[in-house]
Order: sequence, then structure tokens, then C-alpha cells
Amino acid sequence: MKKTIFILIIFTASLFAQEGEYGFTINGGMNFPTSDFANYYNASFGGFGGVFYNFSETGRVSATIGYNSWSLDLDALNEDVKNNGNTGSYNIEAPISAIPILINVKFFLKTEMSFTPYLLLEGGVYKITREVYGKYINEDGASSSVTPRSDKTTDGSINLGLGIEYPINEIINLDISARYHYLLNEDVYNLGDYGYGSSYSTINFISIYAGLNIFFR
Repeated sequence: MKKTIFILIIFTASLFAQEGEYGFTINGGMNFPTSDFANYYNASFGGFGGVFYNFSETGRVSATIGYNSWSLDLDALNEDVKNNGNTGSYNIEAPISAIPILINVKFFLKTEMSFTPYLLLEGGVYKITREVYGKYINEDGASSSVTPRSDKTTDGSINLGLGIEYPINEIINLDISARYHYLLNEDVYNLGDYGYGSSYSTINFISIYAGLNIFFR
């Protein structure tokens, strides 16, 4: 983690040492789980901030750090438990949080419109923390503690996106984007005990963000 942050600091310093348009960005929005991850997890808020440098008229490189978290959809889990013939139910928490440390490149498309569309390629690492804790309640109403679990991983990611920027004034642009986040892992993580285990695999999600890019000229 310290090494990753150090690399990010060096990259940031190199941006501000260059001549040209540079500034900082701040974005927030919603993250929507996809694939197996969507079976038991809800959409959630997330966001990121960072610095950028325009290396050409149609290209920009950015370094960002953010925060995302997801909560367990307990109703979906217990419905699946019921459908699989288990007469008990779970009363558990299984939060997931992620700190993305990423570098991205935007490719702007020249148009005659007032806004500028772009394509985005992004990569880096996600520091993932996952927990499970709570109780299992059997058909007689007796409860037993679920085996507590907690793990932390560092997973690579390749993200693709598209968006638009709209100039509010000479130094501030409105930025709206959609991205698909593909984490390079094959994790399977049990959510329950007592004769039934639900799991999710690779954490994939779609984000829709809006924010501001503020230039220093």
C-alpha cells in the first residue's frame, strides 16, 4: 500500500512539473454491481479525486484515489436460502469496501457541439476489505453466531468508460461519465454457515459519476 501511494505521489509531482493545462478533479456517483456480485449486493455511492494533465489537445492523463462500499442485500440472500430448501435464515452483515488507486487516459473526440465527448481507459489497483459477521437463526428460532470472516486483498483492475465534459467557465468543466470496472481476481467468498453457503465471485460493477474538473492555467 505504501509503495503504491509513493508511486502515485511521484506521478502527481511529475504532472505538475510539466508545462500545459493541468488541474484537479472530484467526482461522485453510484456504483451498480454486475454479474455474480449483483446477486447479493446493493448499488451504493462512491467517489474519487485526483490530478490531471492535458498532454495534447485531445488527450489527458489522470491519477486518482477514491472510496467505494457495498452492503449486503439480506432479503436476497435469505430468499435464496429458502429456495434451496433451508428452513433457517441469516441475520448478518457482510460489508465490502474498496479504495481504488488508478491512472487513466481520456481521449477527447472533436465535435462542433458545446460539450466534448471522450473515451476512457483506466487501470490500477483496488484495496478490498470484506467482512462477514452476525447470526444464523434455525427453524426453532434458536440463533448461532456465523463464523466471523475478514480479509483484505489488493486486486488489479482494467476499466473502460465514456463521458462528456461541458465547460461551465474558463477554468471549470462539468464531467459526466459511465465506467465498467473489471477487477482481475477470481475470489469466491462464503456468506454463511450451517449447511448453506452463498458466495460471490469477481467484483465487477458499473459506475455513473458526475463531478468537476478545475484547471490551473
